Amino acid sequence: MKATTKSLMDLHPRELKGLVYEIPTLPVIYQELFEKMQDPDTGVPELAEIIARDQALTAKVLHLVNSAFYGPAKEIMTVSRAVVVLGFQAVRSAALAISVFDYFGAEESTDRVDMASFWRHSIAVAAVSKALAGRYLPNQQEEAFIVGLLHDVGKLIEKRHFAEDFADVCQAAQEHHLSWIDCERELFRLTHATIGKAVFRAWRFPPAVVEAVQYHHTPSSATGALQLTALVHVADYVAYELGHGAPGAFPPETCDRSALKLLGADLDDIALLQGQIEEDLVHSMELLKLVG
Repeated sequence: MKATTKSLMDLHPRELKGLVYEIPTLPVIYQELFEKMQDPDTGVPELAEIIARDQALTAKVLHLVNSAFYGPAKEIMTVSRAVVVLGFQAVRSAALAISVFDYFGAEESTDRVDMASFWRHSIAVAAVSKALAGRYLPNQQEEAFIVGLLHDVGKLIEKRHFAEDFADVCQAAQEHHLSWIDCERELFRLTHATIGKAVFRAWRFPPAVVEAVQYHHTPSSATGALQLTALVHVADYVAYELGHGAPGAFPPETCDRSALKLLGADLDDIALLQGQIEEDLVHSMELLKLVG
């Protein structure tokens, strides 16, 4: 789909549903995969059979699960084995990442936004999210990883479908030293967070993922996935502090204290995890090999 002729400056939040209908959905195989992975009655053979229908997906899942990020002791040769060894959530994370990479793989860099840097930031937030979840939300490490990976996809929707608005945000953010979200709030009635929420909801992503993407800049507004949202907000801030910020704008000025309180964390404690975070970052950058 080509960029729409309508501007975000004219788009009311009530019109967001109509915008989503104009955005092509993910392939049917991905939708079926995500739905089955949320069904507790889905077995390994059924899940593996769905993935195996797509040779490219199969190859990429196996490449990722055999990468340094997952670090299996023995090479995994089949999807069934990958599901058994790594679990449903790890394979779901891989499939979600691959589907989003494939969908946006054709996006090109601009003079203000380098796509390699965009994905590097996304992967960094994913890695930090998973590292923090190991300490604060041990049962949600895979969800934390995937929300970190997806949190800024709304920006890519803007880039693809509202190219002039996207360029305006880049220019205004740089000229006025604003973060991306602050610049959007100045210019539009929608943000990349609300756009991402609408798209992922339409794509039937897990509700916790949708909510955490929607509120990753305003974690105190979350009502369901409270701790997951708080954690990804903190991870986004930490990624900037470690030099892995998103291109095109300035970093956020502060980290939401209520998010830290909800996790029972503080930035000094998180600083002690830097070694683990840096290790996870190195491993997670394997995902860059799947882009394009």
